[in-house]
Amino acid sequence: MMHINTYMYSLVVFTGGPHNFHELEEFVEDAGGLIIQRDTFSVHRGQYFLRNEVRVLCIIPSADEETLRETARRIKGEIEGLDVNQDVLERIKSLLEVYDRLAEEPSWTPGDEIVADDGLLDEMVDMELIERRKMGHRVEYRLL
Repeated sequence: MMHINTYMYSLVVFTGGPHNFHELEEFVEDAGGLIIQRDTFSVHRGQYFLRNEVRVLCIIPSADEETLRETARRIKGEIEGLDVNQDVLERIKSLLEVYDRLAEEPSWTPGDEIVADDGLLDEMVDMELIERRKMGHRVEYRLL
């Protein structure tokens, strides 16, 4: 299993119930991590509903990974690391750089001041990590 330790972050997946999930979200945010994707789904056996579950892909500082695992266990969930290739690592590093750049300035930042490869800003808008607006001929971004 490869973690993003090269950049002092780990890419992990949380799976568990939605009850008290806000505690995990708060922990990730307070630790300086980032939730990249969140999916909610229902588990059924035949025609019978069993439970709702949440599956979340997030980036967390490697130093906080064990505490994240403890938090997940406490709210009846689990954390698993992901095996990722070098291209994914580079893409995530770029995403974190853009996120950190936008976190420096709470207001709108012109797109030409953000160093990002083609399509990354659009992907981040689609993932609802950032928002975009047009001001005349200029496109600006900020964190949601």
